Amino acid sequence: MGAVLLSKEQMLGKYQILERLGAGGFGTVYLAEDRLLNRKVALKVPHHQTDEAGLLQEPRIMAGLKHPNIVELITVEKKDETFFMVMEYIDGESLDRLIRRERCLPAARALEVAMDVCGAIGFAHAQKVLHRDLRPANILLTREGLAKVTDFGTSRVLHTQDLFARTRIGSPPYMAPEHFRGRATFQSDLWSLGITLYEMLTGTVPFYDADPVKIAQAFQSQPIVPPHLKAPAVPKALSDVTMKALSVNLGDRYISAAAMLDDLRRVREAVNRETRPVGSIPTPVPGAGTLPRPLGRTQPKMCRYCYNPLPRNATTCPRCGEKN
Repeated sequence: MGAVLLSKEQMLGKYQILERLGAGGFGTVYLAEDRLLNRKVALKVPHHQTDEAGLLQEPRIMAGLKHPNIVELITVEKKDETFFMVMEYIDGESLDRLIRRERCLPAARALEVAMDVCGAIGFAHAQKVLHRDLRPANILLTREGLAKVTDFGTSRVLHTQDLFARTRIGSPPYMAPEHFRGRATFQSDLWSLGITLYEMLTGTVPFYDADPVKIAQAFQSQPIVPPHLKAPAVPKALSDVTMKALSVNLGDRYISAAAMLDDLRRVREAVNRETRPVGSIPTPVPGAGTLPRPLGRTQPKMCRYCYNPLPRNATTCPRCGEKN
């Protein structure tokens, strides 16, 4: 069976097609209305409908990824011989469209998006899920500004015995050096987030070429220009976090999403202090030009699922609803 094409106003079971939202290498996404519940949903219809095991791979992964910064899978259905996924509809825009329109984002906005995505990726990694295709096109922004990661069609589950995924599937400008060599690991997703953060801050990726081989060679042979040298408005501390995520050597890169999120939070606190409204009492920023370190001996307990601070004595995270 070839690619399925749906037309406006067409009914697919109880879903009425309203418009085509976009298409990728694996499927087409439509905006539809659930006529029974009177709500809008997104339908993802895979191009190839014959491989039943392959069709279920993405929804089975997404079924275990309930997180405020991950687009929710509602269910899967098959109507008129067409298999499709029913997903939460995000009434907003993708991060890549925002970057194209604004050119680059203010540091404070880029930080919020990066922190949302970092929380989502950290949660996915805790479930042993490697995204493999993290990039602005796969990050959706709600009207309230919340970032949600989508498109787990290329994701893999890394079991305990697997150190890496033998794969080169992904988007070359966002792929880590080890990913080009077919050895993607959880830290490869953090590299992709680093490239995404770099693009938010500067309006461009470090290297781009129509030939993926040339991109891979550039990462190995040419130094990346730090974001604050390309865009002077970027705080040095945020530039440092970005560059650590983009360390070619895995030993120098962030070991986990939780570690990267910790540093992003510290940078946000420093940025907030530096941009305090006129007339308020200024707070000294520790270690000007370097990443500020947390003050005091004790740090707030963090949710092990979404990596947000937990209220004192809380056993259930108020943000993601998971028990800790």
